[in-house]
Order: sequence, then C-alpha cells, then structure tokens
Amino acid sequence: MLQCGRLGHALLFSAREWLGAEQLGHDFAKYILCETTPKKTQACDACRSCKLFQAGNHPDFKALNPADGKKNILIDQVRELLDFYSLKSHYGAGKIVLIFPADSMNRAASNALLKLLEEPPSGALLLLVAHRFAEIPMTVRSRCIRIPCERVEEASSIQWLSAQLPTADQDRVDHLFKQSNGAPLKALAMAKDPNLDQSAAILKSIVDLEQNRAHPLSEAKAFGDLPLEELLDNMISITTQLILAKFGCVNFYDRASPLSIEELSPFIDHLNSKRLYLFLDFLLHSKGLIASNARPREADMVASLWLGLSDAIRS
Repeated sequence: MLQCGRLGHALLFSAREWLGAEQLGHDFAKYILCETTPKKTQACDACRSCKLFQAGNHPDFKALNPADGKKNILIDQVRELLDFYSLKSHYGAGKIVLIFPADSMNRAASNALLKLLEEPPSGALLLLVAHRFAEIPMTVRSRCIRIPCERVEEASSIQWLSAQLPTADQDRVDHLFKQSNGAPLKALAMAKDPNLDQSAAILKSIVDLEQNRAHPLSEAKAFGDLPLEELLDNMISITTQLILAKFGCVNFYDRASPLSIEELSPFIDHLNSKRLYLFLDFLLHSKGLIASNARPREADMVASLWLGLSDAIRS
C-alpha cells in the first residue's frame, strides 16, 4: 500500500493477545517516519527520526493509551489529538497517532474519533491496534483499512522462541508454543513464569471433578494464587481443545500436547457438546467483563468459573 501511494489515513491492526500487534504498530510508525531514502523493508534505526522515536520523544508521533489506573480511553484524550494534528509536522513525514487498545475506547471517545476519521487533517495517519475487533463500533471500523494479524507462521515462531530460550530443548519449546495456542510472546512469558502454564494441573482437576473426587469450590481455592486472567486463558484453551477432541479433531498448534485424544477418549466420550459450548461462551463473556470497568468481585468470578466448569463436564 505504501509503495503504491494507497496507504490511507487510518489502519486497524487486529490480533489476539500476545501476538505483538502493538509492537507491530510501533514498528510501522517508525518505518513511516524514517528519513532514510529509498525506504527498505524496515526502519534504518540510524537516522535522526529513528533515534528520536527510539528515545520516545519524536514530535510527530503520539501513543494514545488508557490513563494510569484506567481501563478505557476517554473522550478528553481523543480530543487532545485534534491539537496534536493541528500542529505542522516537524520533519515533513506527517504526524502519526497509535491508539492501543482501540477496543478500550468508550462510546464518547469513539464518537469523538469519528471527526478525525471523516475529516482527517493533511498528513495525518491513525494507527489503531485492537485485540477485540468486534468491540470497536462499526462506524469506526468502516472508516479504517483493516490489517488482520490473527495467525503467525508456526515454523518461524518456533524458531524465534528457540532463539529466546537457548537452554530449552525442542520438546519444551514445542510444548510452550502449543500451550500458548500459537502465541510466541505468551509462550516466552510462560517459560519465565511457570504459573502461567497451569493447563496440566487444571486438566487433572477436571478429571477429579468429573469423577467426583473434588468439589469445584475447593478447586477454586486451590488455584487462588493464579491471576484471574490466566485462569480464564487456561480454561478457554482447555475447553476449546476438549470441544475439538469431542469431534476427533486436534488444535492447529497441537505439538507435544498434554491433551492427547487417545488418553482422554474414555473421558470425552460422554461430554455434552452443548454444555461445553455454553461454558466457552461464559468464559469469553467473563474475559470481556475483565476488560471493562464493570468487573465483579474476583473471588465471586473464580467460584463461578469452577462451578460452571463442573456443570459443563457432568454426565
């Protein structure tokens, strides 16, 4: 698009968490502002513009994120962009704003952004990065060029992960990549913090619940130290794999999987697909609540997750 002169004034990068979409947005902004000519495939990191960008004080770039302690981007923050764009570009490459996460804008902020999208100032470029594309109002989405970044190439991701973990053997790297559901940054975080990889322990709890060897509230207490977001991510991954196993399928990232269909076949045969799908919907809804300001008490949510799981796997 850039080479053809059809970049547009607003790009929307959409990707699930841990795929590095925000970093992609930053790298793209640096590339646009880079003063090296002719442009190569990435910023030069040596020119005046690149050095200013790396130092975090480029006058033609602005990152818009939720204010400290807030979960949403507010209308006053979006209105500040009008002042930013009203100033002339310092180095002539235009002015760029990166909004992340774009799906955290409240309704008033989204409406304020429409003015910029409908009447963009000369030389203005808006980069929006979102993990939950559907949460962005259609009026905003329809005025942006969407760049989906939902899937990464498996071989190159594992090669990158292996380079980041030089002491890990290949089986460990494969396991981490699979458990992260194909998200290399999540896999790297799991390697550094074992608490993030609780799938095997949660699976054991599922079997204990199904065989009436445990109570959901006791399991909720046992996993009390696991952050709610990580508990949800683990439950979503396991529930998705159970649904796939129910139909004799495997995860796209099924490398070194602890959820072997052969090992689980006696357990999954009697699972009710409808209950599993309903529970998965509940998990995804709960994840959305966490991202909003209407977050319930964490202890209550953890208890409801384990009670919901127990109901989903009962005969």
